Amino acid sequence: MKATHKGFTLIELVVVIVILGVLAVVAAPKFLNIQHDARASVIEGLGASVHTASDLAFEKAAVAGMEYQASYSIPDYGTVQFGYPAVQREGMENFLAIESGYHDLTTEWTWAAHNNGSVQDPDIWLITRSEYLNDMVGEDFNTAIENTQCYVKYTAAMEANDDYQVEVFTDGC
Repeated sequence: MKATHKGFTLIELVVVIVILGVLAVVAAPKFLNIQHDARASVIEGLGASVHTASDLAFEKAAVAGMEYQASYSIPDYGTVQFGYPAVQREGMENFLAIESGYHDLTTEWTWAAHNNGSVQDPDIWLITRSEYLNDMVGEDFNTAIENTQCYVKYTAAMEANDDYQVEVFTDGC
């Protein structure tokens, strides 16, 4: 009588394990890239929110006839300059419906500003996820946020009929 084998031999099992290992090594980088894509999508979504908030601010200022004023406070919203959110605590931060704080790593989002108030050196507002700055040591917040290469940069309008700019940086996400 001939014996019949049921199941796998040890060699077959080892070959299957090796093949699965090779597939895992090849596929792992594709799965790791998902995290980059997710972070980049969050930052791109924030950039879209900044555009929406800026447009809302302009509409509110235009209704009041104040879209060309250097500074105007919209009740229940915040301060605008030349129709768009100002780079200050009472400005863009109030127009966005997110949990954020100025130089505050305990909030979901943290932001920093550069306010020189001139056309040649316009006011800018930088924002990123606070968790991206966990290893921040001794840097100023503007530099730290820029170094993440995963942030949104808002440049305010600096004179009448000027427009705002929103730049989204996702290379470091």
